[in-house]
Amino acid sequence: MWRLVREGLRFYGRTLLVSWAFGVGIFLLVVAILAVVGSVRDRAELPRMAAQMPVAILIASMVAAFIVTGTERAEARVRLHVMLPLPIGQVALARILFPAIFMLLGLGVSHAVFGALLAVQGPPHPWHRHLTVDYVALLLLFWIEAALAFREVIELGRRVRWGAAFAPRAFLALAVAVAVVVQVVQVGALARVAMVAALNAGLMTFTHHLFVRRAQFTK
Repeated sequence: MWRLVREGLRFYGRTLLVSWAFGVGIFLLVVAILAVVGSVRDRAELPRMAAQMPVAILIASMVAAFIVTGTERAEARVRLHVMLPLPIGQVALARILFPAIFMLLGLGVSHAVFGALLAVQGPPHPWHRHLTVDYVALLLLFWIEAALAFREVIELGRRVRWGAAFAPRAFLALAVAVAVVVQVVQVGALARVAMVAALNAGLMTFTHHLFVRRAQFTK
């Protein structure tokens, strides 16, 4: 499993770096434009806007993960991986952990950047703000994993009747609904992070279960 992850990072690591460069570059460009041509009020908001750079890095990590998972079918990656002398469960784990590692790397960089911003600006309640970065990373990861789960539900629908695929479809719809509710419910930062983390764990387990039950891997 970890060999597949390492090979994936070696092959697609450049995609992540390029995505970071574009994300940070666009963010800095917007800040520079506001600093030059913005109003006095816009310039006063620049320090607060700079604190959003970790979010830009996380979004760039999500974009890179979507790019890599989006090329899966074109490269016949799943079919190649299942031909390796590895248990199907390990192939499934590598498939769902790879985007999570992309987001984890982005999260580490985001915390480092945010720590530097805290040292310069010193906003109140830094622990809460770091938890906010964690929450954003977990929420973005959820949508990546939801896309993988959606693919597995589609594959299941091609093999079985509609009624047999009802429960997985209902579970996926419920997970998406819970993710939406978590974003609007009034709870503490730590509780919000815990809920999204549990939701991600459940969704990844669900995707793993569907993948190992596949009968064919022609797509």
